[in-house]
Amino acid sequence: MAKKGRSRQQTPSKKPESAPRPAQSAPGNGNGDGISGGAFFAGAVLLLLAVGVTGVLTANHLNALSLPGCRPGGACEQAAASPWGKLPGTTWPISFVGLAFFLGLLVTWLSSKSSGVSAPLKLVIRFGVLVSLMYLVVLLVEKHLCWYCIATHASNLLFWLVIENCRVRPVQAAAWRPVGTMAVVFLLGSAALGATEWRGKKAEESRQETQLAESTQEIIQAASQPAPVEDTGTTSVSETTVVERPWKGGFAGRYRWGPEEAAVRIVMITDYQCPDCKRSETDLLKIMNARSDVSVTIKHFPFCKDCNTGVSETLHPNACWAARAAETAGILRGPEGFWEMHKHLFDTGGAFTSEQLNETLNRFGYDRGQFIDIMSGQTTLNLVQQDIQEAVWLGLHYTPMIFINGKELKGVFAFEALSRAVTDVLATNPTPGTSELDQPPPASQKYVNDWKEGLKQLAGEDVQSWPLGVQQSPSLHVVMWGDYQEPNTAMADEIIRNYVSGRKDAQYVFRHYPVNQKCNPKSQLTRHENACRMSQAAEAAGMVYGSDGFWKVHEWLMKNQADYSDANLRAAVEGLGFLADPLFAKMDSPEVAQGIRFDCETGKALGLTSIPCIFVNQRFVPRWYRREERILERVFEAALKESAEAKSQQAAAPAVPVTTP
Repeated sequence: MAKKGRSRQQTPSKKPESAPRPAQSAPGNGNGDGISGGAFFAGAVLLLLAVGVTGVLTANHLNALSLPGCRPGGACEQAAASPWGKLPGTTWPISFVGLAFFLGLLVTWLSSKSSGVSAPLKLVIRFGVLVSLMYLVVLLVEKHLCWYCIATHASNLLFWLVIENCRVRPVQAAAWRPVGTMAVVFLLGSAALGATEWRGKKAEESRQETQLAESTQEIIQAASQPAPVEDTGTTSVSETTVVERPWKGGFAGRYRWGPEEAAVRIVMITDYQCPDCKRSETDLLKIMNARSDVSVTIKHFPFCKDCNTGVSETLHPNACWAARAAETAGILRGPEGFWEMHKHLFDTGGAFTSEQLNETLNRFGYDRGQFIDIMSGQTTLNLVQQDIQEAVWLGLHYTPMIFINGKELKGVFAFEALSRAVTDVLATNPTPGTSELDQPPPASQKYVNDWKEGLKQLAGEDVQSWPLGVQQSPSLHVVMWGDYQEPNTAMADEIIRNYVSGRKDAQYVFRHYPVNQKCNPKSQLTRHENACRMSQAAEAAGMVYGSDGFWKVHEWLMKNQADYSDANLRAAVEGLGFLADPLFAKMDSPEVAQGIRFDCETGKALGLTSIPCIFVNQRFVPRWYRREERILERVFEAALKESAEAKSQQAAAPAVPVTTP
């Protein structure tokens, strides 16, 4: 009789019921617990896209670049400036959160290929998707169609679809390790971004403090030596140009707070919906509530196209109506009414609905119908637009723009800049006076002064350039970065060449900055299709035919921006007396590409943000054109005068004796 145990071993058809079954791969997953090649690649691409887009948004917040394709004041800036642009309850930009999050997720994803997606990581990703969905709804409701923001959230949603198709690895003791890795990268990234922003803020604070200190000293010096008043109604800005002032008498607003004769007379050009104006207003109230020897008046510059044709975008939708409301209160109740409404508008952010305005009018005791009729009429519009005209004449490019005793106060974004400047000026016991003493210069003079106050930062020479004019030690040295297809570059180039040509004390160097990523790695976008080819033509002309060839081809390119083609260039070169074949052979050479790239990198290192970018005697020219007022020529004249004075002082300096050992 066979043994029972042996009988079981001879039964091959039956398998133990507890025998393990081979694991089956989840859909979309590779063998084991890892991530399949296709899913891994798709996820990495989507995360790289999210990192890139949030990186651009972060760089824009840090003022490292402007957003390509997003105009100033557009949907991207509006989204960033809205309450949703910051982490709730903080001043931390959402772009910082997004960049740190996606960097952490990218590092975690790259390290998870072989181990797979853990359940805790999938929960974090799902939470991120809910946040993206919320922000997409906000963008839609608020009508902030920021394509960078939309691209970020779309990448996040698509990445979520990828990971949902990946198998979740079995629960292990180290299941939270990927989340820990992501958290560490998130914190390190956030710390780096915070440090970068802190350094940028400190640098800007230092710049503002320097401007404030220098500006305050100028105001003090002007107060100690007041210029004689001759109200001719015009201001000379050059030997041939006279610019009429848009105001009569002294420079002041319509409604004064404080004595007519004051030691310090403040004029603030403001916008009731401007956050920086609100900070200056708080500072102003601190001064006016503590002093009796200070007067202040207000002028309007609403950043709203409803009444201000001088702005390209409406940044503050209710700013025009707010300014007209203040003027209406002034018309009906004089200075007391104006200042009552002025303070109320700043307290409420300058925004109001019809119901809110009715409530305000009832509280202040106005007749609603009368107030609305005046506010909506031509009179208040004319008054606001008169202020706008004056601000443009003065060269305003931001608010608030503040004047003390007729001199512009710079560094207004420094902490309590206005009250500190006023305190310093009053400490010198200036003689009280009226606004008749105050006559600020026009924008044309302001622009020259802005150049004079700049730092010398253009060091070294372009060893591969073809200067126009005197070759050694010029009294006037002009360098311009430009694009051969850009109209303003051609305009500035013509002004410079006309001024420099024939002089024996001036030099002009043109340097390339084509707005085309094909040859310019520093460009944020490609705007001019022929810009690279045209720069190659000029650079090659210089290399093949020297300075004469460069400037002849350069001039032809500037005059034929809209008609460029290789065929037209070939005909033009031959018409100028040069052989075309050597030029075209050189245009595609590495030397030409390197020369253009060197110019682009040098310009960007100097802080180039727009073209044309002009330096005169090593100092940047912030603004070079204003209608027919010949700003560049005036900068050139100031530079030549400055050089002559420096040479005169050097010649008059006593010689240093040399001791022979």
